Amino acid sequence: MAPYILSVPAPLPAPVESAWQSLSLVWVGWDGSEWDLNSREQGAMLFRRGVEGLHNPSITRHTSTSRGVPGNRLRGWRAEARAVFWPIYLWGDDSEEWRTRHNAFFRSIHPDREGKWLVTAGTETRTLRLTGTFDEPHQYDIDPQLHGWAQYGVTLEAAQPFWEGSPVVCGPWQAANPVDFFGDGGPPFHISSQSSFDAAAVTNPGDIETWGKWTAVGPLTDVELGVDGAVIDLPFAIPDGKTLIIDTSPRNQTATLGDTVADPADFVGEDVTEELGLQNYASVPDGAGVPLHIAATGAGSIQFEITPLYFRAF
Repeated sequence: MAPYILSVPAPLPAPVESAWQSLSLVWVGWDGSEWDLNSREQGAMLFRRGVEGLHNPSITRHTSTSRGVPGNRLRGWRAEARAVFWPIYLWGDDSEEWRTRHNAFFRSIHPDREGKWLVTAGTETRTLRLTGTFDEPHQYDIDPQLHGWAQYGVTLEAAQPFWEGSPVVCGPWQAANPVDFFGDGGPPFHISSQSSFDAAAVTNPGDIETWGKWTAVGPLTDVELGVDGAVIDLPFAIPDGKTLIIDTSPRNQTATLGDTVADPADFVGEDVTEELGLQNYASVPDGAGVPLHIAATGAGSIQFEITPLYFRAF
């Protein structure tokens, strides 16, 4: 008679307590799905040990040496793409729920569509944009659909390695209403409203320099936009009902003109970078305030915005 070996199903893991009791950790996938990584009830939880990506990015320092000078001389530095590692637990009350949750979570991670990792400490939230690298090996020790849970090591990458803080928005500035030149009873003639804002300034609270984004809403003509003496001289007018957005970041240096919308997320425009021509852009240094140069004619408005960049999540 053949011997029988009796066994019981592998036990569920002990309750995983979040190591981040003072932090909020949220993943917003490229598909818009939102996952609270501190919530066991939601079914996807970041384990307390092994998380990578919250601290400093990897830095390459460039130096030179000389025979007659001790040590070396720092010639600059460069932050490399940030590697991120998540030890993730996925739960489900039954096989179908686990499978649905498993598929939904991993669908939210894509190799070239960015999701956002939001970390909140106190009242400050910082964001890291991530794509999946899909190079992590994985072995199943138990049947996750049978037992309703599984642990994964998820590897991701931040091509832009710095954590983004809350945007610093200056403005919008708008010219005063035009005044009738001839007063009551005269012909409908107005003095052009030309406004300059010499006192405007912006301060960057981040760890490194950052580049700003201008939003100009028409009607505007003779537009000049500048950061610390580097002035953009707009070679065309912005009609009524149109908005021009100029992103000065070297990662995405563009100018886009489109219809004015109430929600900036709905803005869709035409690329007019070529029409803007060669312009002089400047960054906003870290920890410093710099003056802004803003001048225009018309009844529209102008706004300047920067996103502070940080080495760490908190």
